[in-house]
Amino acid sequence: MRPRPVSVRAASSLLLSCMLAATAACSFSPSAARAPAPAGHVTVTTQASVLPGQGYAWVPMPAPTAPERDARVQDAQFREALQASLDRALQAKGYRLVDRADAAFVVAHRVGVRDVNEVLAVPGEAGAVTPMAGVKCSGGSCSQLMVTGEGTPAQRTRSSQRTEGGLLVEVIEPRSVRVVWRALNTGTVRPGEWTPERLDAVATQTLSGLPAYGR
Repeated sequence: MRPRPVSVRAASSLLLSCMLAATAACSFSPSAARAPAPAGHVTVTTQASVLPGQGYAWVPMPAPTAPERDARVQDAQFREALQASLDRALQAKGYRLVDRADAAFVVAHRVGVRDVNEVLAVPGEAGAVTPMAGVKCSGGSCSQLMVTGEGTPAQRTRSSQRTEGGLLVEVIEPRSVRVVWRALNTGTVRPGEWTPERLDAVATQTLSGLPAYGR
């Protein structure tokens, strides 16, 4: 019996707010930096010890959120290169791209980026607090960078600007539309050009927890 058409719904969104602790150079967007290896954080949210078979096909997913509609990840050349990198990572694990009608499972991915401007509180050195720093003041002339207290370290703020990115990959059983494996790769990206080699590294990292065929 031929599998019925797959209707993919977003089982989980790109968790962009979870990327604050990731380091730079996780390059799955056209604005990613050149670096020897990605430094993203991969979370496998649905585990599997074995997949339904060897053959797979791709299925498109919608782009309902603003990070997924960003022009940097909607670029046709970038999306084609990213899917080609995911193909190579899947085939390195023993899977084979086939027609949709012959697929034992289908694969979908979502990718998004957004720019973030954040103000952080940074603790000052205890030795920098002077007796005069304990004087309270009010009004427009007070510093917006230092916070004083009774013998406690002063605080200052620092502005942080970055671009956050996320790549979500789902393996789906075609008949039931059940997700059998899912991983989310999140990180901070820096300005620069993406390359096939960098996308290969991100794809390999994202699918590192995917069980290999026949093992």
